[in-house]
Amino acid sequence: FIIVLIFFVLPRFDFMYISADKHWQKEKIGDRDEKTGGTEIEKVKQGANGIYFVYKDKLMYMDEAGEQVREICKLQSEISGILVKDDTAFFRKRDEYDYGFYKVDLSGKIVKLFDASGTSSIEGENIYILDGEPSLRKYDFNGRKIFENKVKSDFISSGMIFDNYIFFIRYNFDISDDGVEVSIPKYYLFDANKINYKTRKLKLSRYYMQPEAGNMYWKEDVIPYDSVAKEVDKTVREGKIFDDTTEKNLDDYELQSVELLPWSFSEVQDGYIYLYGEQRVTYRDKKYKEKLSTMEEGLSNSDKMKKVTYTTIARMLCRINVDDIKYTSEDDYINYELVCYDLNKRWGGFIINNKNAYVLKEDEYFDSSKEDRNIYVYSMDVDTGLYKEIYRKKRFFNGNYSAEMFVTDKYIFIYEGSEYGVKECITRIDRDGNNPILVMDENGEVVMQALEK
Repeated sequence: FIIVLIFFVLPRFDFMYISADKHWQKEKIGDRDEKTGGTEIEKVKQGANGIYFVYKDKLMYMDEAGEQVREICKLQSEISGILVKDDTAFFRKRDEYDYGFYKVDLSGKIVKLFDASGTSSIEGENIYILDGEPSLRKYDFNGRKIFENKVKSDFISSGMIFDNYIFFIRYNFDISDDGVEVSIPKYYLFDANKINYKTRKLKLSRYYMQPEAGNMYWKEDVIPYDSVAKEVDKTVREGKIFDDTTEKNLDDYELQSVELLPWSFSEVQDGYIYLYGEQRVTYRDKKYKEKLSTMEEGLSNSDKMKKVTYTTIARMLCRINVDDIKYTSEDDYINYELVCYDLNKRWGGFIINNKNAYVLKEDEYFDSSKEDRNIYVYSMDVDTGLYKEIYRKKRFFNGNYSAEMFVTDKYIFIYEGSEYGVKECITRIDRDGNNPILVMDENGEVVMQALEK
């Protein structure tokens, strides 16, 4: 009877699950490094004594000096990405019929560990797979499954793991909603591998005026005018950062809301998660009630509100402290810290590494025959928000196939492809933008050829 109670009955009750810090097996929970999180599968990864990188169907290895490059193995299908632990690489194939997760050592010996679809990451001494059901599975480096736990949420489009927490953007979220959520783990009293997840939305957007018919928030969301409102309002009225505000006399408007709509986020770095997206600031006409009363009949409430409000937008990089995510209650707003505004408004993505943000940008695509489009790399100090261009180059290929960037301890790797990825080149630069080297050419040959900066 006791066995049945512990293994089959009690796990159904929420009160049997407690937080990690109160659990008697807390030393076995998570990777015990609160400043970092899981590292996800990518085309380039730093190893213990060198760099692993992917070229189509080949897994390559660059020595620690960055001078010698060799092929570790070649597959029948392309490699989608790799994870590295010490001198062992783990990879997936770009094959819709093969869900295998493999490992390979420096000699090229390949071992299939398990079958699993989903986002792959490594944290501490374990492999994690987050699939779209969604559920989280944990394996050791020999492929033994340690746990599988369901996550109480809808389909996840983009997720990241840290200390068994799941940070994600919801798939197909409403444009009026910031869409960022976190699934919080609690552990079964008698078995820390059995996890009960509670998912909650992170309150990143702030509302300062009572809603009217046609607004997309509730009166319970309204908070007093605070330091965030004061700082953002000042920035908007200065007219240097946000979209053109000259068409409106903001003296006739009051701040209604400051919304944050993230598009992408980083892995945990130095205790922070970095977010890139839109900061959307809305003002309401001070005489809105008078103007609403004189509007023509037949207009919807939302159309009426558009006529008495003004929204201006800026793209920004900001960061959230992981402790705020872990220990803030469901009713509290999450404070985010501005790193910098994206004045170019065309960042193709960002990577955080060693307190620096690296940003990739490309000239806009208009004509497939245009040959002089450039790729730019920017470096930013995340503590000051100051950034500068460190490298630019002409694209190797025409067309609209986007370049990709990856960062290791000493280098930045830039992948460029032709249309549909038929051809590919890999360029390597130092982290300060110097010493550009063509590592592999469009024929898949290792060339290590110096390029002009």
